[in-house]
Amino acid sequence: MIIELTEKLIQDAFSKTGIDKKYYPQYEAEVKRCYAALQKDTPDDEESTENDNNVKASLDNTNEYIVFYVSEIEKGHSHAWSNAYAHYSVLGENDFWIVQYTLESLEVNERDKEFEIHANSIVKDPIFVNRFKDLFGQGIADSCEKAKEYCQAYHKCIGNGKSEIYAHAYAEAVNEGMIEIYCDIYAEAYELAITHGEDDSASDDFGRFCSNAADNSILMLQDFSKKFTKDWQKEFFVQLICKDYEKDYKRPMDNSLLEEIRKELYK
Repeated sequence: MIIELTEKLIQDAFSKTGIDKKYYPQYEAEVKRCYAALQKDTPDDEESTENDNNVKASLDNTNEYIVFYVSEIEKGHSHAWSNAYAHYSVLGENDFWIVQYTLESLEVNERDKEFEIHANSIVKDPIFVNRFKDLFGQGIADSCEKAKEYCQAYHKCIGNGKSEIYAHAYAEAVNEGMIEIYCDIYAEAYELAITHGEDDSASDDFGRFCSNAADNSILMLQDFSKKFTKDWQKEFFVQLICKDYEKDYKRPMDNSLLEEIRKELYK
């Protein structure tokens, strides 16, 4: 059975979608494009059936396509983005690759603008948008979820009265999977280093050492002394040792032991 693709079939199928009539030209064009591609690849013949033919396949495919297309257009995206995004969505790609392939289909000078629209349609917050863009650019598959996590951690810190430096450092640690107490130590050490004029790399190094030394800070004393020599670094580490001691022994550290630790650090 050979079924012809007619304007009436297209119009009837579109009317059942409930989509605004202004999108009919795009729907019609996509049905015809899809039908032509299918006919070129595997033409209908007498063995085609009412439920298995290129006309039905084209209409079914376009019914799925147009939902994605309209959704993207109404977010403020261009036709080029919306068309590509809809096609990759219909193919069943995961979210990361849908966006990646869609961006690759665009002119280079259009990509940043379209990505901004996409990111803002998920979470309209510059902290999320910037983090998402950064992680996505690194090719991290779960960049969207990590950016949401980062954004939430950042605002939690700001809500608790922490500085932006601390909040960004804490959120970075959260994204790396550190548990909460180590995130706090990393962020405190990082912020302290930044306020003492250290660059990002040195501050990160100090923060990582201190967070890694938590729970074993006394045992890490010699390693710390070889690596960090500034008084503010030593004082922070002394405080870290005292906190570890109090957590383990449920009492403040004896002054005699504290003096021994200070002598070791300041010798």
